[in-house]
Amino acid sequence: MLHQGVRTQTRPPVGAVRGTPPSLRPCCDSYVCPVCEQVVELTDFRQVVWHQRPGHQPMEMND
Repeated sequence: MLHQGVRTQTRPPVGAVRGTPPSLRPCCDSYVCPVCEQVVELTDFRQVVWHQRPGHQPMEMND
């Protein structure tokens, strides 16, 4: 057993990248909400919290 090398994983597991919904991947500053289809800016905490609620309506934006 000592003559066998230690197996290391050179790539992340297939499910690690593909299993994460695109809306949760840390690559962007915004995503499209899958419930109400509104663009959510991740830099705005109010928008993030609003879109975490199940069955929500699109958030009214105050300009």
